This record gives sequence, structure tokens and C-alpha cells, in this order.
Amino acid sequence: MISTKFTLKACKYYLEMVDEWVKPEITDVPLALGPGKSYIRPEPLGVGLVVGPWNYPVADSVPYVASAIAAGNCCVVKPSELSPNTSHVIAELFKKYMDPDCYRCIEGQVEVAKAIVKEKFDIIVFTGSSEKGKLIAKAAAENLVPYVLELGGKSPTIVDKEADIENAALRITQGRFMNCGQTCVAPDYLFVHRSIKPLLIERLRQKLIEFYGEDPSRSEDFSRIVNDFHMQRLKSYLDEDHGGKVIVGGQVNFETRYIAPTLIDSPSFDSKFMQNEIFGPILPIFEFDDFDFVINFIKDRPKPLAMYYYGSDSSVNFKRLQNETSSGSLAVNESVIQSAILQAPFGGVGHSGQGKLHGLYGFRAFSHLKSVFVKGTMNGFPFNVRYPPYTGKRLELLNKLQKKNSNLSQGAFKRGAGLIALVIVAALVFKFVNFGAVGHSICNAVSGTQNGGVDKISQ
Repeated sequence: MISTKFTLKACKYYLEMVDEWVKPEITDVPLALGPGKSYIRPEPLGVGLVVGPWNYPVADSVPYVASAIAAGNCCVVKPSELSPNTSHVIAELFKKYMDPDCYRCIEGQVEVAKAIVKEKFDIIVFTGSSEKGKLIAKAAAENLVPYVLELGGKSPTIVDKEADIENAALRITQGRFMNCGQTCVAPDYLFVHRSIKPLLIERLRQKLIEFYGEDPSRSEDFSRIVNDFHMQRLKSYLDEDHGGKVIVGGQVNFETRYIAPTLIDSPSFDSKFMQNEIFGPILPIFEFDDFDFVINFIKDRPKPLAMYYYGSDSSVNFKRLQNETSSGSLAVNESVIQSAILQAPFGGVGHSGQGKLHGLYGFRAFSHLKSVFVKGTMNGFPFNVRYPPYTGKRLELLNKLQKKNSNLSQGAFKRGAGLIALVIVAALVFKFVNFGAVGHSICNAVSGTQNGGVDKISQ
């Protein structure tokens, strides 16, 4: 339901904003290149391909198709074969409502996806794992096709000693265990200050009970793992000699594809939990005293899609985290929800993705931002200094213009001329207008109005 509502909200937002986004954007012109006007005009790239994921098959595909349409493109969408029911629904809706000459939904197994990404699209948008993203990038490179990769990674969460523990437990629990942990921006592992670790673990335990009851397998709000492959993958993480302690959960049921919400205390940094994106309802928890260790741990690993800090945004530790690390997004006292802000760019950096989507940034991803320069036919002095022969006064002026080119522009010239004109007008007004007489007249007018009002009242 949340996924569908987000999709509807995104499509409505594009409809509301597209008229604004398509307007040319005026850019300044260096004075040496003027007089003229320059602007950026967005134009469609052509035909886009959107390859959707299985974990949010509607919200991570349909809004990107809407971005492509808003930018004026035709578009093909390939839903994930791992969510076949949703894939069928998207295909049926495309057949029913979309013009097949411009918009198509293509279903099929992995062989179809491998074949379609080799076609000469004008842009490919892919959401999925980093390993699959590399294959998309390689296929796109063969045809020099631009791409946007929305990938994943291990998103760290830090709970500092001054954090609101109740809030941290509430929002970490929701962010980690929604959709059974199968969320690309979910908190993947937790660093908590040693002084509050026992209390936070107890609060996390309580929140799991509040959310899903004493037996989460009976909860209608707790999802299931998508298929047997991922069940086996996650079970292998739990079965490994990971060196940690399971303090909550750990139960597995292949028949119902159920893995209980699980908290693990201090598994080895060499364990599968910490070498791979978990993408399941399992949260490793570590403690820290020295924030340098946290910073260095994050910096020594691939840049994550998201990072979460619980504490004050004015603290030294947060400022260090913001300045010394890199991630696709950074949220304070919140988890996951920042990815639903349509006005902000969504995307990763490095191994967690390339390019940005959502709102204006999605529109621009599907657009070629064409530079347009319009100039008149004036070629007399001083505009002829650009032409040879470069001698005498012509060369001297050209050198001066080039030296000041970074700061001297038509816009700066117009602003300077406008300021000078304003000063001249002000000087003339002060010179020729008798402000004393004007002020005296205003006072008399106000006084007369007040007296008139008193007279009317007395009458």
C-alpha cells in the first residue's frame, strides 16, 4: 500500500512540476563573447529502458517511467521476474492505458533482461545489486549508452551517547525490518556507544514485540523472504561460525519463507554478515568508545547508499561524519524515510550507484541539457577584438578581457550599470526635490485626516 501511494504521489508531482522543469534556464555570458544570450534547453534523450527490482517492483520502476515521460521520452520497462505477480499487473496496465507505440512493458526471465540491455537505448535506469549493476554498465558501454544505477551496499547506523534512545529504537526497528529487511537503504549494521548499548538493545527488543507481537511469524505486518535462493543465502549467514551472539530471533522456516527479526551482538567483521549486504531481517550490533574507529571503519569500505546518525546534528561527531565520509544520503534521527522526499535527489555514490533520480533530478536524468547561444551580428569595436590580426590596441584589449573573463560577464555589467543608474537617479531626486516641503505636506494631510475623523465621531 505504501509503495502504491508513493508511486501515485510521484506521478502527480511530475504532472504538477513538468511545465516548470521544461522552461529554458538562462545562463550568463562572458562580456568578451557578447552581446548575446545563452540558455539551457532540456530535450528528450529518446527511448529509455527502466529495469525494475523485485523488492519494490512498483515504486522503483513506475515513477522512473513517469520521469522519462515527463522529459518527453518513449520508454520500455522490464519488471523483475522475481516478483511475477506484480510484473503481470504492470504489463496488463501498460496494455490497457499506455500507447504501445511509445511505451512498452516487457516481461521475461533473466535471459530477456540480458538481451534487452544490449539494445541501443538512449538511457538505461537499473535498480538492483552492485554485481548486476556492473553487468548493466558493461552492456551499456558497448553502445555508449548513458545509465543510472540505483544499487545498494551496507548502510551504517550510528547511535551516539546523547541520542534519544526511544526514538532511535523506534525508527531503526522500522527501517531495518520493514519489507522483511529487503530494502536497499535499510540500516545494515549498527554502531552504538558502549554506555547506552544495553539499554538500546532492550528498547529494540521491545519495539519488535510492539510491531510484530511475541511471535512475528503470526504477524500480518511482517513480510517474507522473496524466494528460496535468498532464504538459503540468509540461512548460511546464520549458520556460519560468525563469532557473534544471537540475542533476538534467529528462527527459520523454509516452508513459509520466514526468517524471524534477528539481532546479533558483535559478529566478526570477517563474517558474511559484514562482508555482504544482508538484505534480510538481521541486524548486527557493535559498540564503540572512540569515534575515530567508526569513521575509519566506514571509510575503509565501499561508499554506502545511505548513512544514519542518531544524536545531535550540532555535535562534533556528526560534523565529522558529514565531512569525513561519503554516502548517497545522510539522515539524522531517522532511517529510510529520506528516500521518499521527491524534491531531493536519490542515488548512490561509487559502488552504491551512479546518477540521481526523483523529481527534478529524475527529469534531468532522462534529458539532454542542450546549451543554446544566440548572438547578434555586431562585429565593430570592441567586439572585433576576437578576430586577427592580434596587434596594437586590439591585442591589448583582448588580453584585458581574457584576464577578467572569469568575473566580467554581461550579467555583472548590467548589474553594475543598473546600480550606477540608480545612484544617478537618487542624486537627482535629492538635488531637485524639496523634502522639507514634501514632509510638511504629508504631516498636514495626516493631521487633517485625523481631525476629520474626530469631527465625524462628534457629529
